[in-house]
Amino acid sequence: MTFKEFHKKFPYLDIEDLIIHYSIFSGYPYINDLKLNKTLQETIKTEIIDKIDILKNHFRYSETLSIQKDFEKILTRLAIGDRKNHTIYNKENLSQIKARGLYKELFDMKIIKKEKSREKPLRDGKKPLKKSLRRYKIQDKIYFQNNFTRFWFVFIAPNLSNSKQITSGNIISNIDRFTSLEFENLSNSLIAKKYKNEQIYSYGGYWDKNMEIDLLFISENIKIAGEAKWKNHKICKNILNSLQNKCKKANLKIDRFALFSKSGYSKELYSKKYDNISLYELKDFEELL
Repeated sequence: MTFKEFHKKFPYLDIEDLIIHYSIFSGYPYINDLKLNKTLQETIKTEIIDKIDILKNHFRYSETLSIQKDFEKILTRLAIGDRKNHTIYNKENLSQIKARGLYKELFDMKIIKKEKSREKPLRDGKKPLKKSLRRYKIQDKIYFQNNFTRFWFVFIAPNLSNSKQITSGNIISNIDRFTSLEFENLSNSLIAKKYKNEQIYSYGGYWDKNMEIDLLFISENIKIAGEAKWKNHKICKNILNSLQNKCKKANLKIDRFALFSKSGYSKELYSKKYDNISLYELKDFEELL
């Protein structure tokens, strides 16, 4: 379900609540019966926690118990880790051969998908690499096909053996950090829509061995780097400085910088006139609707 489709189903949510609920319930298996006329904490309790025994059948990927447990191990690691390829290996006694096979099955079942890295190879053919870098491999990232599956493997699946830890209060206390990934995705979608009339070469996150950037948009006419912050405080100039330093370190020649904030910006950022910086707030995301 797209963000726009989710909004059509729940048009009464304001943009902040819409982003939060979409980050949780997009992909919810009983979306047609979903009731959002309560507080988020109450909704999580009644629609997820109280229905765990029903919902967990939706996340059964194998009738063989040992394989099902291996699937759950991999998906939990992907949900709470850095989502890079190496995350699925070298833990919980899963060999690379077995993990690759399980990963392929999850990909074929459309549980997960891949985002290719745009990092350039370290070896340029001119100079030999330092010994410390010779074993370095560029890592793609793995994403869940829908948000509710990620929610399940962040908050529910790891705690099923001790259900007392699964409380709406514990979930709510971590929901901003959870929502931040979808806010990054929506920020990328917003930039792509604003430049939809150009030939777009690529957009999405950028990462390499040293850093990560939430947004790197490349079209025929412009290259944009951005950071998205889903936090309850205003973005200050140090975030902009950090973004610019990351781009410099990664040798990225950027035409424009974009910041996306849930809670607005400091007076310093608002007051200064920057020719090559865009400041996006929650109201700007209504354009995606």
